[in-house]
Amino acid sequence: MLANFNPQPIFLVCAADNNYAMPLAVTVRSALANLKSNRKISLLIIDGGISQSNKLKIIQSFNPEQINISWVQPDNKIFENLVLSRHLTISCYYRLLITEFLPKEVNKAIYLDSDMVVTGDLEELWNIDIADNYVLAVQDDVQLYISMSQGLRNYQDHSLSPDTKYFNSGLLVINLDKWRTENLGLKVINYLRDNIEYSPDDQDGLNAVIAGKWGELHPKWNQMPKVYNYLSSEDSPYPENVLQEILNHPGIIHFTNAPKPWYAGLRTECQHPKKHLFFEYLDMTSWKGWRDTYWRRLGRKVGKLTLLNTSKL
Repeated sequence: MLANFNPQPIFLVCAADNNYAMPLAVTVRSALANLKSNRKISLLIIDGGISQSNKLKIIQSFNPEQINISWVQPDNKIFENLVLSRHLTISCYYRLLITEFLPKEVNKAIYLDSDMVVTGDLEELWNIDIADNYVLAVQDDVQLYISMSQGLRNYQDHSLSPDTKYFNSGLLVINLDKWRTENLGLKVINYLRDNIEYSPDDQDGLNAVIAGKWGELHPKWNQMPKVYNYLSSEDSPYPENVLQEILNHPGIIHFTNAPKPWYAGLRTECQHPKKHLFFEYLDMTSWKGWRDTYWRRLGRKVGKLTLLNTSKL
């Protein structure tokens, strides 16, 4: 009689502040909904200030038989003097510290941004051979090459080739052994500080430090919005079969553009053709039925004006 075999869980990492608590729950819930096997997910949430009530809602959004959750709060001092903006918050840099928070015996992890919906089987992605690459990732849809990134305008100073492909860091399959051995997170942080005058972000830093040393995934694993702008494969960087796979069978949908699906602005709303999927998975979480409303939008606007007036006093 064969003994019960419990495969290693899929190690998944997400990072968020309180503003992204709900989208994080949607991202993870969609991943769980599309796992075809009974393999468990071991989820690490790098917590950038999620409230206790939202933490409870996140926990209650998942079936505990499918997932184990652990939480860590990093020391933000390590990120002092890095570029920050409305869209680039400290939590965006947390992915650089993943090796600090996972056990040494874990040699691989999947990192997902919290503005994604997983529509494929994450185990399929997990089983792709990472080989000797630092990460597996997908080429960015706008900044196709290093020379196209504003944050890497000085790429020649670092002997980087202009036609080196530039990856989007929202989805990373990470070779933790290589990151630990070479202290990659700290290398990227040091690069960002040394080149601060060019306003590079964490994605720029990763692309500079591991240029040409990452493995390219099928773009279906990080479907970004520009793919919907192409009239045909001749108008795109993809062969016809790849373009159709990205459009019709994405593994992960990444809502990189603003506004995000959950945010209905006073003047504009998300126009992404797949935004309905966000709400389908939202309604599988503890935020079931939540929708942005006029009063929520008005409250945000009043809150911003109050904060602005307070800062002037």
